[in-house]
Amino acid sequence: MTKIGAWIEMLKLGASVRGLKKEVRFFYRNSLINSLLKEGWFDFLSQPRTAQDVCDHFGYTDMQFLTRVLDVFTNDGVLIREDDRYRSAFPVEPQPVKLPRFFGAAMKQITLDGAASFPDRLKGRYGTFSDGMNLFNWDDTLGLELYERLRMSAFRFSHALNRRGRFLDVGCGNGTGTAAIWGYYNRRKAFGPGSKMEIYGLEPDEGLRSIAAEEFPVYASRLVKLDRSVIEGLKEYHPRFVAGYAENIPFDDEYFDMVYTSQVLHWCNGEQATKEMMRVLKPGGLFFGTESFHPSMDPYVELFTLVNEGAGGVIRKEDFERWVREAGAVSVGFATPTVAFKVIKKSAS
Repeated sequence: MTKIGAWIEMLKLGASVRGLKKEVRFFYRNSLINSLLKEGWFDFLSQPRTAQDVCDHFGYTDMQFLTRVLDVFTNDGVLIREDDRYRSAFPVEPQPVKLPRFFGAAMKQITLDGAASFPDRLKGRYGTFSDGMNLFNWDDTLGLELYERLRMSAFRFSHALNRRGRFLDVGCGNGTGTAAIWGYYNRRKAFGPGSKMEIYGLEPDEGLRSIAAEEFPVYASRLVKLDRSVIEGLKEYHPRFVAGYAENIPFDDEYFDMVYTSQVLHWCNGEQATKEMMRVLKPGGLFFGTESFHPSMDPYVELFTLVNEGAGGVIRKEDFERWVREAGAVSVGFATPTVAFKVIKKSAS
């Protein structure tokens, strides 16, 4: 029944998962093609070229990332590979960039900015997650109904709302999702005198973290649909936003009763982050969230992820399960294609 609940949340989007995936794929694919057209890629690749030829011509230095980009285009039929040489499969012209359902203008701008950064990434210059980003626009992106459905699928699958205690939201961004989570628990009367419920948000970016703390009453008022004065009156129960990376969480062992993360693991060292989240989880505690495990993450989306410094890219469910079991998990479950997951840590003997 828990898996059915998770699926119901995703079905509320009202679109087929397959159809939405196709829209997302072409959005990222065409954005990247247009960026590399401006770079002169496809004119150069009108003749067969080796990866080294491409590096030498454009001044690229990251052969490993270049090979990944070439292989994604080859697997998609945009390029043809003959022995160690690549060439365009057809005359490549500017591609239409159609915004997928549930994506807003902010997501479009973030994606176009990411596409424009590929030449620098191929020259070994990484971006960071919030480079050039309008941090308030990121609220529009994380506030999309898509992200709400992802969150709720994870909560329904895990039954996290039946638990109380210290709760950590890893990779909370500018706090929009944390405010929504706070609202879920507030509706369950989790806050008040003697409450054991404490919510923390972990975020490495100072700009995003500052917005999370300062704008929480605004976000919560809008999401929970309570007057801001009511939200302010509950200030002692507001989330605490803390600086830190998923791979190095600044809390003691076994500090949290629940650890949650959504679509974060591919932005960092997946194994290190997973084991670190398990480290700060109490025995018997719940680790849950969502992640686009292989093969659910589109290869073009993964390329955009890898533009950012520290991103490890897509991970496999079997690797994730091995990591959490090595870190003390006794139960691991998955649901929905996104994928929602839940992990229970071994209780103290």
